[in-house]
Amino acid sequence: MTRANYIRLYSAGDAPDAAYLLGSGTMYFFSSQTDRYAIKGTNLIVGATELILGSAAGVDTVRLETAVMEQGSQVKKISAGKFIDNLDSYSFILNTCMVLAKQVSLTNEIISRNIEAMREDDRKLKEISVEYYRTIASVRKEYDKRKLPYLKEIIVKFENSLVYKRGEAFDRSLEPERVAPMTTMKDRYRDIAPGEMICQEGTAGDEMYVLHSGTLEVLIGGNQVATLSEPGTIIGEMALLLGEKRTASLRSKNNVVITGITKNDLKEIAEKERGLFLSIAISLAKKHYFNIDKIHRVNELVIEKELEGRVEDVDKKMQELNKSRSELSSLKNEVEKLIDTKGADYLQGLV
Repeated sequence: MTRANYIRLYSAGDAPDAAYLLGSGTMYFFSSQTDRYAIKGTNLIVGATELILGSAAGVDTVRLETAVMEQGSQVKKISAGKFIDNLDSYSFILNTCMVLAKQVSLTNEIISRNIEAMREDDRKLKEISVEYYRTIASVRKEYDKRKLPYLKEIIVKFENSLVYKRGEAFDRSLEPERVAPMTTMKDRYRDIAPGEMICQEGTAGDEMYVLHSGTLEVLIGGNQVATLSEPGTIIGEMALLLGEKRTASLRSKNNVVITGITKNDLKEIAEKERGLFLSIAISLAKKHYFNIDKIHRVNELVIEKELEGRVEDVDKKMQELNKSRSELSSLKNEVEKLIDTKGADYLQGLV
């Protein structure tokens, strides 16, 4: 890119004071010094992430990325106040959500590409850390429900580990957003029997879902990677908004009640349930936020390993990996003890 051909709209670290309407042309977002992606099209609302986080999610943040536009692009500034006021408009918030979904998708691609640049032992370390974090997060969710002291003891014992902190950095963006009970949508409730497949990985994402009751299993490559049981959880909004294929399958673990929402339903439902699109926008803004953090963390690992490559102590690296494996094994053993001694069968899926 030649500097003379581009105009900077804002830099990472700036205070977010506006969103922008890209009337035509291309905007580039630099997630790091080496990672960028492009948003191209007509009448697109961009630069919304930080405004949504600050106004609707209570997360004040500076600009996450640097944004530049190609000369010749048509861009109009939308003040922060006007942007917030316009979120009540269906077409405005739908536009905002579609651009946010695209930014999440493109930053996901950057993360995947950069993880591929990591060496095999670093990828294993990441996988172990994520499993460790998810295990503790699941125990914490059960503690919040049951308030059992022995669950709290496990959390306190293991959550200060560096393995946990590393796993949190890689995985925390996956927490889904939830909406209030959709009382006007009861005529759209769908009862799902235990073990029924709701949607398949790799198929067209022509429907999103809101979970009302029961537990859903999230499967990737046939393997369960998560469960969803919180009423109001929104699932599948990315695939629906972008018209992309699904990245995971959903299967009911028990009796489940959901609402299915197609693209043709969006306007009607948005008029009846005004909080739905705002919740989707908050969810996507959080995912974008955490993706940028993840890009920086992955890059740090890659750079560190490149610098260490000349003088690297292989034994030291293996010790770190083995230590992480050992900590994960200890955590799983503690969970198994609770299942055996306390009858905590609800933790069975963690081991």
